[in-house]
Amino acid sequence: MDQAVYETLLQVGNPDGSIRSAAEQRLKELEATSPEFPVSLARLTVSQEIDVPHRQLAALALKTYVTTHWTAREDETFQGPEPTPECKNLVRETIVHGLGDRESKIRVVSAYVVSKIAHDDFPEDWPNLFDVLLSYLKSNSVDGVHGAMRVLLEMVQKDISIQQLPQVGPVLIPELFTILTSDNVYSFRTRGRAVGIFNSCVQMLMTLRDDNPGAADQFIAPILPQWMQAFHTILAHHVQDDAKKATEEYGLKMEVVRCIRTVSGEFPKYVRDILPQLMEPIWGELYNLRERYIAESVSESDDVAESFQDSDGNEIGFQSLLYSLFEFMESACSKKSLRHLFVTDNVATSFFQEVIYVLIVYMQITQDQMETWSADANQYVADEEDGTFTYSARVAAWDVLTALQDAFPDPFAGALQSAVQRHINESNTVRTQGNQSWWKIQEACLLAIGRSSEELVDGLKDESRTVNFDLKSLFDHVVLESMNQTAFPFLQGRAFVFASEFAKVLPTEMASQYVQAAVNALQSPASSIPVKISALRALNNYCKDLEAHYSAPYQVNIMEGACQLLPEASEESLMLLLQSLCSAVKINGEVAAQYEYVLTPAVLETWKKFPTDSIITSYILDLFESFAENPAYFPALCARSLPFFDQIFKTPGNSPTVLASVVDLLTALVRFGPSPLPNEFTEHMFPIVMQLGWSAEDEDVLQSVQECLKQYIIKDCDHIIRWNDGSGKSGLDYVIHFVARLLEPKNSASESLFVGDLIVNLIKKAGNNIASVLPELLNAVLIRLQNTDYQPFVQSLVLVFAHLFIHQQDTVFQFLCTTNIDGRSGLEILMPMWCDYFGSFSGYYSLKVSAIALSKLFLINDPRLANLTVRGDIVANPEGGIVTRSKAKRNPEQYTAIPVHAKIIRLLVDDLQNNMTSDQNGQHDEVESVGDDEWEDEPGADISDIQYLSDMLGELDDDYEENNPELKDDPIYQTDMKAYLVDFFRNCSAHNTNHFMDICQHHLDDLQKETLSLAIKN
Repeated sequence: MDQAVYETLLQVGNPDGSIRSAAEQRLKELEATSPEFPVSLARLTVSQEIDVPHRQLAALALKTYVTTHWTAREDETFQGPEPTPECKNLVRETIVHGLGDRESKIRVVSAYVVSKIAHDDFPEDWPNLFDVLLSYLKSNSVDGVHGAMRVLLEMVQKDISIQQLPQVGPVLIPELFTILTSDNVYSFRTRGRAVGIFNSCVQMLMTLRDDNPGAADQFIAPILPQWMQAFHTILAHHVQDDAKKATEEYGLKMEVVRCIRTVSGEFPKYVRDILPQLMEPIWGELYNLRERYIAESVSESDDVAESFQDSDGNEIGFQSLLYSLFEFMESACSKKSLRHLFVTDNVATSFFQEVIYVLIVYMQITQDQMETWSADANQYVADEEDGTFTYSARVAAWDVLTALQDAFPDPFAGALQSAVQRHINESNTVRTQGNQSWWKIQEACLLAIGRSSEELVDGLKDESRTVNFDLKSLFDHVVLESMNQTAFPFLQGRAFVFASEFAKVLPTEMASQYVQAAVNALQSPASSIPVKISALRALNNYCKDLEAHYSAPYQVNIMEGACQLLPEASEESLMLLLQSLCSAVKINGEVAAQYEYVLTPAVLETWKKFPTDSIITSYILDLFESFAENPAYFPALCARSLPFFDQIFKTPGNSPTVLASVVDLLTALVRFGPSPLPNEFTEHMFPIVMQLGWSAEDEDVLQSVQECLKQYIIKDCDHIIRWNDGSGKSGLDYVIHFVARLLEPKNSASESLFVGDLIVNLIKKAGNNIASVLPELLNAVLIRLQNTDYQPFVQSLVLVFAHLFIHQQDTVFQFLCTTNIDGRSGLEILMPMWCDYFGSFSGYYSLKVSAIALSKLFLINDPRLANLTVRGDIVANPEGGIVTRSKAKRNPEQYTAIPVHAKIIRLLVDDLQNNMTSDQNGQHDEVESVGDDEWEDEPGADISDIQYLSDMLGELDDDYEENNPELKDDPIYQTDMKAYLVDFFRNCSAHNTNHFMDICQHHLDDLQKETLSLAIKN
């Protein structure tokens, strides 16, 4: 068999196409029909008796075979047939010999095959693999260590479980340390891989610590000192007079710095004392590499950044190390043991000033960036966004600056000014000497200050803080001159943006001058791409941050300049243009309305070019909303837009994405239009939207139609009730028919996501007109509710009943008690879902509705409610340990059952606690200081970070509520929930409503009891 496979492989490399094709076909036949095929490939791979190229062919064929045939569990890649257990065992026993082969390429492919098999078979079907790999590590064979390390890195990251680590680690890690410190035996890459494996072990210990803190600490504490000392030695060493070796050493140092960052982040107390010593060589690398970075990346020279391939064929260069150094410096800002390096008595140290000085060096524009940005406006816009996805030394250095400013806000300002002044003086000196790159460091200085503008301005305004920064001198001596540097467009553009970043504190006499300069740059035919882009950014900032009278004289110029650029713009530059237009039209609504004949056609034409680009159409939607909320603009906008929409709706073959986008534009007009709407909205556009909703299958279209109909109901419900299609069906019949379709169980939750909100507004606005069909609608809501677990959809449906409880409590309660669906009452369907999902609801208004409705429900004294139980506390798993997905499937979580009245009190007490915490966070923000005691080295999420994430999620729903004046007039929206809940609990306590005191005694935990006690007493 081996010979047959070998001969076939020989023919695969034959230059004759027919022979080669026949051989490839023969391999496929052997693959499918011969059980011994993979065994032969493994033997040929490790054979020392045939040529290396032919061994490589066998190895690559085995690699493909293992990927597609090894196990049926690999659903995505498995083709079959799967080899027999006997063949698998022979392949495993054979291929491991390839890990120690003399040929690097054979070792690499063998390591891949071993890793792939190990992922499926270790440890159950290959229990001795780890021992085999360990024997290679102990063999002192450079080749064997190289092959084994490649496998171990994969295994530690993917296959060795947390439970196995306490057994594997004590045996593996000493061998890794031996390899790391054997600098005369092993290559930089092999030693770097040892560090990478150790780093992965440390990351696994983080997870182990959650389950067994003591074991993790006992494991890591004894070994860290020797590893950290070895790291210090490596970082302090520098290869001399060998560029390739020096670059390979950068790869090792990169792994070392990454590992130090992991350890200091997760086990800080064990490296606290040595961290300042490690900081010295790390900072030294960052400091020393700046000259090479300038020579190879920034200066106009012939120097080219050198990179080499390591023994595995990976490209390595000094910039890889550079990024790791930046990441470490970013994390170093929050380390208590390093604080003294940056500040003393809240004053910046000379080291702090030097760090900022060096970071600004790395923020300079490179030659590659200049060439790219000069030719590609979109790339320039994308790369210079605050949240850019393009990573570079410029971005990485800025990230460190941000961390420094966050950690030391007051000292940062002084250190920044000192560093900037030094750079400006030095650049002016080299400028007089004829250096044509002098402007780059000044541009980087303006970037560093401008990106820090918000915090700097706040600090300068706050008299209680010691923030010192001479902005006036900078404007007088650098910014004004830079605005006229037409020979250096990136510096000129940065000056425009810089001035706008400080728009809120610009001197009165200068504000208009800066706006005019940006307008002139935007409209000048001589302005280059970077200057026009920068002028747009600046004008966008001015429109948002300056009082309107400063930018009002130039509103027309801004709008015309932006519209002139629209036809040629695309992607990021188009988004910036649309964003700038959106800001400009808000300066003076009357002026914007006078230019409707220019603006609306330009925007609609832009939409026609990019109707399926969801990001661009979102910017167009924002602009349309700005048009629509301007009463002077609205009539002409409708006259021009509605026929355009009509044409798009009636054009056959339009994609769902296009239709959804048009519906969204129409929704903007409905939302911001007058109430009642102009006749053409309901008489002409409404039936078109309804027909689209009935026929659509796409979830984006269906969601857009739901939102559009909701706005129609809010703005023009009476007209919809009066309207009929000529066959006796009213607009209300159309809407109810659509709602009924959405509530059908066959539809996905995402397709019907907003139906609850639509029903709520229908009940509010249509009132008695839907009384006859309301029970049927609510019945459909309950049926749909018991068939979904998608949280946003659950919230949408539950809130239908929450609103009804607030306004029609007795009626809806009786309906729920008497409704029977598959043997369960409506109450038995609603309450478990409401209680389970209450804590995950979002939206400022929605949260209040849910809590107030639950409080009213608690007051109901009815045995049908009192006897109802819902899920309480989770029952601890008696087996303990980490719960895998398979375990969770076999043994789903179990809960206690508690009375629904008790559950409601629990939920409302937690809600009160959240409201009290929000108040305390606000108070904390007012008195927050930067004292040494507030520094925390221990890992773990900060409560403010959790609150911030929570706020971000809430904002997704709050955006709509903020733009809905009708909601803001709702008494519920105005309710102070803390005061409401305190009053509710006091009343319940005073009257012992529904055994309130007993519930508090037996069903609340200590924190809940404390919260309730404080609320009732204060």
